[in-house]
Amino acid sequence: MRGACEAMCPDAEARARATRGDAHALERGGANGAGDADASRMVKRFARTVVAGTEDAARVRTLDACERTVDHLFRALDDARRASTSASASASANALASANAFCEDRLRAVRQDLAMQGLFADDPVACGRCCALLERMIVRAVTSEAEREADASDDDFGAAALRERQLGKTFGMLLSAYAELGFDDDLHVERVGRFVSMLLCVRLRDGTSELAGDLRRVGVRTLATKDARFAMTCRAAFATGNWRRFFAIVDEASYEHACCLERHFAVARIDALRSLNCALNSTPMKLDELARVLRLDYASDAETYVKACGLTVNVDESAEPTVQFRTSPFTPPNLSRPDVAAALRAANRGFKSSSPAAPAIDRDVASVDVDVHLASLSLAR
Repeated sequence: MRGACEAMCPDAEARARATRGDAHALERGGANGAGDADASRMVKRFARTVVAGTEDAARVRTLDACERTVDHLFRALDDARRASTSASASASANALASANAFCEDRLRAVRQDLAMQGLFADDPVACGRCCALLERMIVRAVTSEAEREADASDDDFGAAALRERQLGKTFGMLLSAYAELGFDDDLHVERVGRFVSMLLCVRLRDGTSELAGDLRRVGVRTLATKDARFAMTCRAAFATGNWRRFFAIVDEASYEHACCLERHFAVARIDALRSLNCALNSTPMKLDELARVLRLDYASDAETYVKACGLTVNVDESAEPTVQFRTSPFTPPNLSRPDVAAALRAANRGFKSSSPAAPAIDRDVASVDVDVHLASLSLAR
């Protein structure tokens, strides 16, 4: 199938929704979206197809229309973010959350239109444009998710799980498009390696055969690029429990990689605390020092993690607060509970740069420190 709709929203859908008054604030005219539905602002809503092949070409957007739609959605979201800085806290949070939900749903519909047209696999130029469009969507998704992680007020964990699934599907479509174009030559291998490395960082805790299949699809040359090797080094440090090296690697990450890795910080810090509780004696450690080890900005953030794990915090008015290991059972927090996850996410906002004692990471060498494990958490100064 090839789409024939050149508008951001097919005429039939735009008319039906306008009649029902079913238009988002970003699709309406007037101040603050209080006016009537504006056909020039309406964007196709995501809807599952009941039977494959039942969509007619007039309801599927062309590649040009999809590109214009993505441009429009990104501009609308940026405008909403700028507007939220001048509004009250509650109003800005609600407006921004509504704008995010709107853009996520409409981008999902864009991906659906591209998939229904087979990513234009029979046209290398159009397929390349699909790749560029999917790449933009991925970059926006991972950076937006990092901004949400920094905002403790955004606690919709069901929506977060949906965003993760949709991001995984976008990655899958991009890898399929790469395979159709044969993007493993010298001209494109670094580009593919960049997004494969982002996939590896997003799925850092995923050891399924699906991920292995994705890596086999991209080939050895892509996995040998600097970005891909960096991601595999990070993955190895995470898998072996070498938390000191993991955080040192993250210090060397690009902004995109750091955004992808941030979703794993809570798990990494909890497991680092578990390792410390096993390896150290009961001599108290200052919370300031623990914050440095866990790459947190404040001792209060380290205290949040310590208490969430059931460890003992000693508070003495005449001295700095300390944590005492091996005096109480280590109890991993239940991250599926929204209140627990929100508290740790609020403490996750800071991320210190590596200390002078932390080793420099050479991204040209994908070494794996499998022998250090617990000993790597020694507090070298």
